[in-house]
Amino acid sequence: MNTKRKALISVSWLLVAVCMAIIFALSHQPASESGELSMSVMGFFAKILTEFIESIGHDAFRSIAHALEYCGLGLLLFNALYHTAQKPLIIPSFAVGVFYALTDEIHQLFIEGRAFQFTDILIDAAGGAVGVAAGYVIYKVIINIIKHHRGNTFEKE
Repeated sequence: MNTKRKALISVSWLLVAVCMAIIFALSHQPASESGELSMSVMGFFAKILTEFIESIGHDAFRSIAHALEYCGLGLLLFNALYHTAQKPLIIPSFAVGVFYALTDEIHQLFIEGRAFQFTDILIDAAGGAVGVAAGYVIYKVIINIIKHHRGNTFEKE
């Protein structure tokens, strides 16, 4: 394995670890702090999208935030597993994300005011699926660009 590939794999997994650490840190907040944080983030977005945020409410906003963080994790997992195995691993990428969502909910059992919520796992899984799907689409686009580029190169020679 060459040095460039080792670095790419290392950076890919580092990004996964950072994403997981952020999710863990957010889940580790007591309910009151978590609520305050989401309200402040909601306030920031409310300035931009006031009517939309107010129409969906706090619970829906939190669900969207869950889905988005796991969408990012799914994309990062797909990328890291792809670079490690040198092939797209859709199901393992999704499975690791869902497993992390499950462990995250178990973790919240030990945090004041937090609880295990199966619906959060479903929301996280849906977000992870979108992230993995996005990773696969990006992979396919890049592969097609490379094939097209190589095809054009050979035709010119």
